[in-house]
Amino acid sequence: MGTSLTKHLDPDNLPATEDDISAAIEKAVRGTTSSGGSGDYLRFSGKTGVYKLGRNDEPVDPDQLYLVEPKSFIQGWTCWKANKPIDRLVWSIYDDDDLGVAEEDLKSHGPYRESAGEGWAEMLGTGLIACDAVLSEVLFTSTSKSGRNSIGKMMEDAGARSKVNEPHMPLIYFDSVTFEAQGNTNYKPVLRPEAWVTRSSAAAYLVGDLNLDQLVAGDKPKKRKARKKK
Repeated sequence: MGTSLTKHLDPDNLPATEDDISAAIEKAVRGTTSSGGSGDYLRFSGKTGVYKLGRNDEPVDPDQLYLVEPKSFIQGWTCWKANKPIDRLVWSIYDDDDLGVAEEDLKSHGPYRESAGEGWAEMLGTGLIACDAVLSEVLFTSTSKSGRNSIGKMMEDAGARSKVNEPHMPLIYFDSVTFEAQGNTNYKPVLRPEAWVTRSSAAAYLVGDLNLDQLVAGDKPKKRKARKKK
């Protein structure tokens, strides 16, 4: 990802009011969750139920908590051929009116094998900060229907909570569940919230003023004493 997610935790850098955030989330989710896969990219296999992180396909610790940054919610399109992404268009959900691309305006890379799922697919994604020793940044996206539904549900929940001024930054675990499709067992990702935290508490955690247990418990950051002017 081009810029650090931590910059969003500075109130001076917020791109929109909470009402604007909620409206943008609702618009992005309405169009993508009903049909249809700087920081490391996190991928999920619907065939094996396994998460893989980065170029080396590192396994994901199921006990690892991740802080979701709602300001990093993205949407777009990915074009698949021969089981590989060959083209991708991505934009912030908050820039959809200016940067969004309609399906009819996508460049064709055909011919496509529809039976193999080739062609353009809608995408939803989010940036996250791993609650580990180095606060690793991760980007999770999905073009599958089940994956978009999982991400979209989290977006909707964040939007609904922000609209009524409740803590709306989720701390999540990556999980999965099985389902049957055409006689086969498949997997869908589950973004399981452990807690919802405020932006001020998340910022305090990232600078060391709160530990992870305090963040999960909903503790408020202590006010820092103002520096005396010399």
